[in-house]
Amino acid sequence: MFIPPIDFELFRHDENAPGETVLAFKRQLAEADAVLIATPEYNWSIPSVLKNALDWSSRVEKVMIGKPTMVIGATQGMLGTIRAQLHLREILASSGVGARLMPTGASEFLINNVQQKFDESGRFTDEPTLALLDKIVHQFVDFSQAK
Repeated sequence: MFIPPIDFELFRHDENAPGETVLAFKRQLAEADAVLIATPEYNWSIPSVLKNALDWSSRVEKVMIGKPTMVIGATQGMLGTIRAQLHLREILASSGVGARLMPTGASEFLINNVQQKFDESGRFTDEPTLALLDKIVHQFVDFSQAK
């Protein structure tokens, strides 16, 4: 299931009755077998809209607890979202979110210098990166199906 970009109210810790957009987002997360989060890196972290979504997911019905989750990312910089992914993994492992994270090591997928890996028509053309992504996604499927 693909969840499109998120556009809902800012998280408030004292709010127990979020709007319909937040509730629909949480239902989609709850129904998903697993979650793959693709993120850019902004100022060594994740975008605020992603943090907001994760904060909402941690409130009342904690829909991410135990949910198999993998993180990937792409950036124009040299480090390929490593800092954003590390920060995101901390958030996902928090007691409120509690996602079941795919173990680190061979599962990290970081695309650096992403602007150099597309052709003029916008097609991703870096074959070694595509092959690695295919391998890691297959590992994630296996991980998400293991109990």
